[in-house]
Amino acid sequence: MNMIPQSIEIFLHAISAILTPDTLTDFGSKMAQMFAAGNTLLLSIIPGVLRQMDDDLAKDPKRKSEWKVVRIDKRELVTAFGVLHFERRYYCNKITGEMAYLLDKYLGIGAHTKVNGDVRQIAITQAEQDSYSASAALSTVADLSRMSVCNYVKDLESFPALEAEGEKRLVKNLYVEADEDHVALQDGKNTQVKLVYIHEGVEEQGDRRKLIRPRYLTWPQGTDSDEIWETVSTFIDDQFVSEDIKNIFLSGDCASWIRTGEEWLYPCVPILDGFHTMKALRSLCGGQQQQVSLFLRHVRNNEYAQAIELCKSILEESPEKGRDAKLKQAKYLLSNWQRIRNQRHTDAVGCSAEGHVSHLLSARLSSRPCGWSKRNMVNIARLRVMKANGQVIRYADIARKKEKEEKVNIITKAESLIKMRRVQKTLQKSARSCINGACANLPILINGKKSPLFLALKGLSLGHVAC
Repeated sequence: MNMIPQSIEIFLHAISAILTPDTLTDFGSKMAQMFAAGNTLLLSIIPGVLRQMDDDLAKDPKRKSEWKVVRIDKRELVTAFGVLHFERRYYCNKITGEMAYLLDKYLGIGAHTKVNGDVRQIAITQAEQDSYSASAALSTVADLSRMSVCNYVKDLESFPALEAEGEKRLVKNLYVEADEDHVALQDGKNTQVKLVYIHEGVEEQGDRRKLIRPRYLTWPQGTDSDEIWETVSTFIDDQFVSEDIKNIFLSGDCASWIRTGEEWLYPCVPILDGFHTMKALRSLCGGQQQQVSLFLRHVRNNEYAQAIELCKSILEESPEKGRDAKLKQAKYLLSNWQRIRNQRHTDAVGCSAEGHVSHLLSARLSSRPCGWSKRNMVNIARLRVMKANGQVIRYADIARKKEKEEKVNIITKAESLIKMRRVQKTLQKSARSCINGACANLPILINGKKSPLFLALKGLSLGHVAC
């Protein structure tokens, strides 16, 4: 076990050399060198600790009576701090013939895993906001391909449902807003990712407005509209006292899938959001602000007949070439007449669906030129929604389980041995004694003066702060 104190001593000398270089360097560069030295130290120490644990496991009486050693194998594992190389024994059960690396079982390392869980965890959390290449670079100091990150995202499937928090809340007005993002696929086609969020209104924060307790949900194109709104309706029933809700304001561009929500949400006040209202109106009026203002005045005064006449006059004055496009906008505005008027409802607070789609979905899915697979597009959208909802993203929880793991639901002989309390205590004690013994044998602790470094290492070796 001389390797561990030697590694620590080399690390301490490296720190001294980094902090007192021959040439002047900025502190950022010093910290980068320190980070690299720390990674090297970990890669040197951990194999020794694992070897000691494997040795103590091999000495266990229960292991000796049931398992025989077949051979000692080497293993490489990509971790966040580099490629870890270590050795452990391969065992065979004397009765059942089951083969297992008992140390791997205890550590929770998969049979064919080459990249450790910490790297996969960092990779998917980074991929939620960065490209696969950038995520790979940030996940580990070792080499990791962007295709690996792509595959980790593809593995995700067990996303948690949005659940109510705490006791049911009392609100008079509830706000539901919906829109979709248009995303390019790898096959050259386009698809949509739908976003719905529920909030309790807005509050002023300086010069900005913030939604009160927003909760987000997302679905890919092709999801049944009734399924979408049943999920939204169920969440509202679970989170709020439905009998006390006076109005549920449903805002969006009034696409058919959004209009379906009017049948599910009660009492619903449907609203055509201001962005799409003005977009259609400006397209109809061709930039004539006077006509825009006149149409809005008719809306304000509920003069539907006059609005129809205005649209007719605009169409008659329009060139035949662009008349069909303007007719489409006129029908859109007139068919959503009451939804436009509902913008002026006393308790309406406006709609920020376009901004939320841009921030939550477009920023990663469609703002840059790229082509997505359908599965990864949906998974990235769900990761971003999980983050927005404050849900914990854990790769181990949401990754697809391997087929063998799904089929086998019994405790193996190896797992039975590893789960024994006595065996676990032996391995825990082995790890602690290995580190403490190494620290106690450091030259600085044997011959050194009582410097701050001496006190810190002495405390580590004794399991407390030295004084």
